[in-house]
Amino acid sequence: MTAAAPAREARRQRRAGPGELLDRLTGRVTMYRLVALVLLAVAVAAIAESLLGLLPFAPPGLVVALVVAVAAGYGTNRLFGRIRRIHPHAESGIITGLLGFFLFLPLLTAQAVGALALAIAAANLSKYLLVIRGRHVVNPIAIGAVVVLLTRLSGATWWVATPLLLPAVVVGGLLVVRRAGAWDLALPMLVVAVPGYAVELVAAGSAPTAAIWTSVASYPSLFLTAFMLSEPLTAPPRRRQRVLVSALVGVLTLLPLQVGPVGMTPEIALVLANVVAFAFGQRRRMRFVLDRREVHGGGVDDLRFTSEAPLRIRAGQYVELSLPHRGADARGVRRAFSPASAPGGAVRIVTRRTERPSSFKRALADLPAGAAVAGSVVAGDFLAPRDRAARVLWLASGVGVTPFLAMAEAEPQRDAVLVWRLRDGDDASWAAAALARVRVLVVAPPTIPVPEGWERLGDGLDGAALTAAVPDLAERRGYAAGSPSWVAAARRAARTAGLGRLRTDRFLGY
Repeated sequence: MTAAAPAREARRQRRAGPGELLDRLTGRVTMYRLVALVLLAVAVAAIAESLLGLLPFAPPGLVVALVVAVAAGYGTNRLFGRIRRIHPHAESGIITGLLGFFLFLPLLTAQAVGALALAIAAANLSKYLLVIRGRHVVNPIAIGAVVVLLTRLSGATWWVATPLLLPAVVVGGLLVVRRAGAWDLALPMLVVAVPGYAVELVAAGSAPTAAIWTSVASYPSLFLTAFMLSEPLTAPPRRRQRVLVSALVGVLTLLPLQVGPVGMTPEIALVLANVVAFAFGQRRRMRFVLDRREVHGGGVDDLRFTSEAPLRIRAGQYVELSLPHRGADARGVRRAFSPASAPGGAVRIVTRRTERPSSFKRALADLPAGAAVAGSVVAGDFLAPRDRAARVLWLASGVGVTPFLAMAEAEPQRDAVLVWRLRDGDDASWAAAALARVRVLVVAPPTIPVPEGWERLGDGLDGAALTAAVPDLAERRGYAAGSPSWVAAARRAARTAGLGRLRTDRFLGY
């Protein structure tokens, strides 16, 4: 690293906005760990308010319910995993237990405790039984609540939907939805359900202001969207599909449907919408066999996989790989990658080794040729324009270039300009072949060698320099991929240079 690099990094840190700082903070843990921590914080808030006499539930009931929920979540998930000879994901079971804690009444009665434990056990069992091609068919805790409802033992009350817990649910929910990038799953449901509840309340005689407040604070829409509807393994792959499914949940919760003694509930609405979402996903099980591996400068691992079945993916989308391994750390056994190859051939996964790699990265680095990894999700809307004549500007940092390599291979005739930030020690030659028809502008220290024909744009991304280098920039479609800090810097530079809309793909938690 050059002597000036730490100073540049310090200046960049100081310029970081609140959103960028938040992304860095939440990106240090996996999505599983973040959700577990947020739910635990809401549970602690509930117990504290109970101790103050604000909630209508006694502290012992809340504490016992929380202990039972976490124990049942962790224990049954581990039990069913052992039965199936699958290494279970501990945090997944804990999250299921915490969600169940907020759905069923926290009372010190055998029926209440039994219903809670049964719902969580059924939820964890569904993770092993209601799975097709590596995907959950329905949200686990939602189907667990439906099972308990059908037994007539109890039903989910969603007691978390109370004005006293609203601040904790809103703050925690925003953290989760932002981290997951799940606004397209959260907002449509809220736009449909919240006004719908308010209209129903006004029709029943409530004042409009009170009806709106009640529909926000005393109905489970916010909790459901933030912590259950946003669950990635039951979400459809494309944005329009996600918007449709989210709105469908909102519509279903408003319908006065009744089948025998069972009426429409939020958990039933979510399960029905999950079935629709599943129909949008992969039609085949995904399994990838490692053919070969290359290691490039800067700690870049270049892996080539063969998909055992045709992979339904478009250039720019991501695939989530699952690699169970011993000693899994807080970052988990799943990781999303944007393939660096055009659809239809070998699946090329490029990743960077760090000084303190996650256990997933270490397991991936130790994977021998011929070994297989499973895929669970293909999704994303980071796609090239449908108009093949549209000119594009790509802004990438490090291995954030991978979706652009796939796009360049898939559409070699497209007029594309790539601005690629490299760091000391990087060797960009591994990407040169895929970028043969792309104009490449490198943002890097002068000590870094670049392939012949590439141009240097300086050692920092500057809007004025970008305008000078790409005179028709304002007429191009903009894309940025990489770390949250790079995406934020790219957005600032693009805005200064006069680029309108910029589609982004943030690489978090790596």
